[in-house]
Amino acid sequence: MSSGPACRSARAPVFGHHAMVVSGHAAATLAGVEVLKGGGSLVDAMVAASAALAVVVGQATSIGGDCFLLFHEAATGSTFGLNASGVAPALATPERFRDGMRTRGPLAPVVPGLVRAWEVMHRRFGRLPWKRLFDGAIELAEGHPVSKVLAERLPENREALAADPGCAALYLPRGRPLQVGDMLRQGALAASLRAIARHGAGEFYTGELAGRIARYQEARGGLIRATDLAAHWPLWVEPIAIEYRDHRVEVMPPNSYGILLLMQLNGLAALDSAALTRSVAQRLAYQISAMHAAFDSVAMIADPRAVPDAVEKLLGPGMSASMRGAVLNGTARRKVAERGGTACLLLADAQGNAISMVQSVFNVFGSMMLDPETGILFNNRMQGFTHRAGQPNSVGPGRRPAHTLCPVLVRRDGRVRYALATPGGLSQTLTNVQVLSYLLDEGYDVAAAVEAPRWCNTRTGDVLLDGEFAPAIVSELAQMGHRAERADDAYFYGSAKAIERLDCGTLAGGADYRREAFALGY
Repeated sequence: MSSGPACRSARAPVFGHHAMVVSGHAAATLAGVEVLKGGGSLVDAMVAASAALAVVVGQATSIGGDCFLLFHEAATGSTFGLNASGVAPALATPERFRDGMRTRGPLAPVVPGLVRAWEVMHRRFGRLPWKRLFDGAIELAEGHPVSKVLAERLPENREALAADPGCAALYLPRGRPLQVGDMLRQGALAASLRAIARHGAGEFYTGELAGRIARYQEARGGLIRATDLAAHWPLWVEPIAIEYRDHRVEVMPPNSYGILLLMQLNGLAALDSAALTRSVAQRLAYQISAMHAAFDSVAMIADPRAVPDAVEKLLGPGMSASMRGAVLNGTARRKVAERGGTACLLLADAQGNAISMVQSVFNVFGSMMLDPETGILFNNRMQGFTHRAGQPNSVGPGRRPAHTLCPVLVRRDGRVRYALATPGGLSQTLTNVQVLSYLLDEGYDVAAAVEAPRWCNTRTGDVLLDGEFAPAIVSELAQMGHRAERADDAYFYGSAKAIERLDCGTLAGGADYRREAFALGY
């Protein structure tokens, strides 16, 4: 265990010798552990846990959404990235969105990529039969208790949910939102998962289920067609990385926002750990300045074909020097705001394999379109594009939008030491930077690091401080040019998750109390 300050967490890390799974819901974590105990590979467990998340965290993820993941294969010492973000349908022309991108409804979804990601990973790294991996998710779809976080999201989205027949029937039975502990029965989704388990991912993209999806989309005025589904495949990509405090931090390349995390770390590297952690207010000011400076380049985050030199420019010596200057001198405040619906999954085993995965429907309940026949809630990731022509991130057929999802792996001496992930929309990179600093600058254990006080951005783009920060921090930040306010709404601060491989080989897991994250090792 690292020898830093005393643990500020009320809870100790969870430990395991054989494997560790951390996810956004206890049922999903358990599904992954059960597959591992049944002889499955880490990727088998990932598929099982991810499918379970798509059932029990329906406000944040579904098989109608997409994902990014990093997989470190210990046998080869290689980290693979899988970009399973959805592409814009062929009918998504710039002319159709001349008046702006749609936040909800039939014009909001991109082609879902999650199910194909499961198949691609399983074909390459799986061990158990495909069909066995869905037993847990199918059982959960047949009935599971409504969680506290899901129940809290229903009243605040009641009007929009009521406007969609599928969402209303599932989440507002008898006209009222489901309550904590009510049984949520998703029979149509269970049937869709059985079909995928029986026939493979092709069922979702070229089979009978694909036909149902395409007919529903067309009937509702959506853009996704059978040809879009059949043509969709994820991309194997090379992770991008920088060195920070003698650790290699690996993230997904654009169209993921992960590069903004690396830019922020490049800026903070202008200071050593002692200087960065000497004063709480000063540390926050440095981090906030790093965020402002990094997000000045957000327009370059787009489909990689649109900006092929984005990584070279944003991680090159010139930009790194600019980032460090911005941290040391402060920088102008930039509006960065958004609140998303996202679920995360981390896995590691005794052999040294590790996975960080983030899956999402984008905003809470995505497009607010749930097909009653298939039980599928569709994403609203089209909102990630801009409707303005001539921009790197302009909407267009077959293009991948800028994407907030940001899985992270951290290596030391070639081996994965940490796996990190969090939901939180645009604040994902901010949260991951803070957790990494708690780990690598402060020396916290993983439980302390994910539960320590954090800052984020409000919907209007202003800095919001965890209520655990002392009130005086607000005035100290103001003197440094950073307007902030304190608030105890834990939902704003994401739900960080972390796994650490200790020097002795034991795995330690940390699951943030702010939502319903759950770590389990054995």
